[in-house]
Amino acid sequence: MPKLRIAWSKLRWSLAQRGLGGTLRVALARARQRPIEETKPLVHPFDERYGMETSGLIGGGELRTGHRNDVFNTAYYAMAPSRFRWVMKSWLDDDSHAGIENYSFVDLGCGKGRAVLMASEFGFREAVGVELHASLAAVAKTNVAAWTAAGRAVCPVRIVCRDATEFVFPDGACLLYLFHPFGAPVLKRLIERIEADFAERRGMLDLIYFNPEAGELLDAHGGFELLWTGTVAMSEEDAAADRVASAEDLCSVYRWVGESSK
Repeated sequence: MPKLRIAWSKLRWSLAQRGLGGTLRVALARARQRPIEETKPLVHPFDERYGMETSGLIGGGELRTGHRNDVFNTAYYAMAPSRFRWVMKSWLDDDSHAGIENYSFVDLGCGKGRAVLMASEFGFREAVGVELHASLAAVAKTNVAAWTAAGRAVCPVRIVCRDATEFVFPDGACLLYLFHPFGAPVLKRLIERIEADFAERRGMLDLIYFNPEAGELLDAHGGFELLWTGTVAMSEEDAAADRVASAEDLCSVYRWVGESSK
């Protein structure tokens, strides 16, 4: 019975993410797929270098929590450090927003916390990771404790085990980070949360969205201004280790300007 429940959960997830046709196409492709030799390392150099546990690929169908939004989970896979740091430097070089010390960094769907760890190396007011899956959140908390004890964090860091749409944003300005953690239905509810939490904070939320597969919701909403979109190159180290990313992956940066949706 447990195996049957797991299989049913994965099927529900696939149907929600891909639809019936997409689910059948993926199943057929996997049936035809030949085993290939795995050449990528299982542990990313980031983890080896700092003694963290952020590696691994976990499919969305395996990230069950019992929450209604489970079927909209995408997957867990940590961001390539070189890409994250490039986008952060680009954001910091933009003088159209307040100083970083005024911003809270918020990673929704933080998984094991790699992006939160890297964000804590910058001078944010605080770095917050929000993760629905309790086991991933526990790993993230362990990573944060070790990272902080080693003196790498220069700002307060915390992990919150909660659904993204139920998280209450910190006061003041926020830099929101999304590595395509969930599908469009959840992003739609998140936008509604932003409308409420930032109704009186126009211009005080910037959003970095990697793999913006539901970006059309932001593009069509009058409350968000697209600041930049494009691809971000990886370092040779990340390219050699990354098991998921491709050179065509997009990143988009938005700003909440506070108008109502179109």
